[in-house]
Amino acid sequence: MKKDFAETLKEMRIRAGYSQKEVYEMFNIRQSTFSAWETGRAEPSADMLLKLCKLYHVKDIFSAFGYNGYNEDGSIQLNLKEIEHIEKYRSLDPHGKEMVDFTLLKEWERSTAEQKVTPIPLKDEAAYYVNAAHPIEGASEEDKKFDEDIMHDENF
Repeated sequence: MKKDFAETLKEMRIRAGYSQKEVYEMFNIRQSTFSAWETGRAEPSADMLLKLCKLYHVKDIFSAFGYNGYNEDGSIQLNLKEIEHIEKYRSLDPHGKEMVDFTLLKEWERSTAEQKVTPIPLKDEAAYYVNAAHPIEGASEEDKKFDEDIMHDENF
């Protein structure tokens, strides 16, 4: 459930240790304007919101206001960086995709184990499958042995 924007803005100010008066005087804003932001009658401009977040030491603006990367219907909403990654992934050849898939899986396992994060269940798990690595066609015996050694090395 998304937090109310005005309520979150007020909580951030209080957590940062500022009074309303200190903030509206600091930014040379009318008291009524500032009060309207914290009561939900109005919202600050994007520029002013960034200034307030900087003053309040908010590092992750999206999560501070309840954005978790999902739309209200549960579908994923990608940010520009994620879209850029997907576009690069789609241009890879099959071997490159296998390498990315393997690395992503291992890093996900490592980071979720460290953070003790419970994975979010997928809506339709049948739509996803593991794309396991397999030998490259036409590889030399030396390359095949190297690949086999890596597959059995627990450090990878």
